[in-house]
Amino acid sequence: MENAVKLVGREVLEVLYSPVKAFRKIVEKPDLKGVILVLVLVIASTVVFQFVYNSKQLYENRLPEDDGWTEALANSHSWASNGLPSLDNTDYKMGNSEGNHSVVSSVLNETSIWLKVTDFGSVNCSGEKGYNELFFWIKWVNEAETVPSSGTLRLFSGAEDSYFESTITEFPSSSGEWTNATLKVGSDQAWSLNNSPDWQKITGIEFRLVWLDTANLTMKVDGLFFRNFVSPIEKLGFSTAMLSLFVSSAFSIAMNWILWAGIVFIVAKLFGEELGRWNKFFIIIGHALIVTAVCTLVTALAFFSIPVVSLPLDYNLQMAVFNETWLPNLAYQAGTLIMWAGEVWIAALSAVVIRLMKNTTWGKAAAIAVVAFAVRFLLRLFIG
Repeated sequence: MENAVKLVGREVLEVLYSPVKAFRKIVEKPDLKGVILVLVLVIASTVVFQFVYNSKQLYENRLPEDDGWTEALANSHSWASNGLPSLDNTDYKMGNSEGNHSVVSSVLNETSIWLKVTDFGSVNCSGEKGYNELFFWIKWVNEAETVPSSGTLRLFSGAEDSYFESTITEFPSSSGEWTNATLKVGSDQAWSLNNSPDWQKITGIEFRLVWLDTANLTMKVDGLFFRNFVSPIEKLGFSTAMLSLFVSSAFSIAMNWILWAGIVFIVAKLFGEELGRWNKFFIIIGHALIVTAVCTLVTALAFFSIPVVSLPLDYNLQMAVFNETWLPNLAYQAGTLIMWAGEVWIAALSAVVIRLMKNTTWGKAAAIAVVAFAVRFLLRLFIG
């Protein structure tokens, strides 16, 4: 049994360095054990690659997931102010599918204005699994056009006299203009505190701006959420993520194997070459996928050195991050070229198979492989 396994393994590896000799034996006696070994190796290498690839991407994780806190005054949360809070459906920043309102409040002849949201439950902003950023858009209007003398943001923890506090005077820079801000939260950040707040139990948020002289004041808030960036593997959990990677890799490989074999089989027919029974050809051409295992592993090694990217939810912003961070990276470029080189290599091995199965000319076998590669390229271009 051990000798048989070694023989099959040697035959599979021979496809890489002596393809004519290897496929001559495979064509004469197709062996299901060989193609099963190839399939196992390809799935294993693809899982490794997908693990590396996914660990290099951190996706934005928000609370709330949409713009819910500024789309309603009371819905699993509650807004309050020293004025009368309301929703503004004409002046907001998130827009589109993420919401079309901001929360606004106005006061007359006052020196300060505040808006706070509470009753949204308890938010964990501590440790690796806690949220580590607070994002928001803010806008203020002072009819006297003077700037605030001070501005604070408080994160309540239980009672409202127990809170973390940070200065936000520098963010809303001028009257009538929206400004977005991202504040780092957590025990390793320089927030002042009152009483005994707990980063694992954040229960409310308050925005407060103060002026030296009285005036008619307005404050608007939009796009308010806690967030962190996590990899898909971390979000799913290691065991679930690995199972998901295995299933998706196996399905993808099976579909690509069937598709490539089908394209070559049909193109060969169009060239007047019958490749015999489909199941026999399917097993034979499957041995060529050992190239995929090799190229995928090499690409995974190359991708170990690419930088980790933090990706926002917006697809266009994700593409901007990819284009700025990964596309210029030499390791990413090398890995991409290796994967395409593997596709060309498989096409070349397919020409060897056609030549040995039909004893046709090398020129005709190569022409079939080139046309099949072109068809596969176009399909990948348009449908992936």
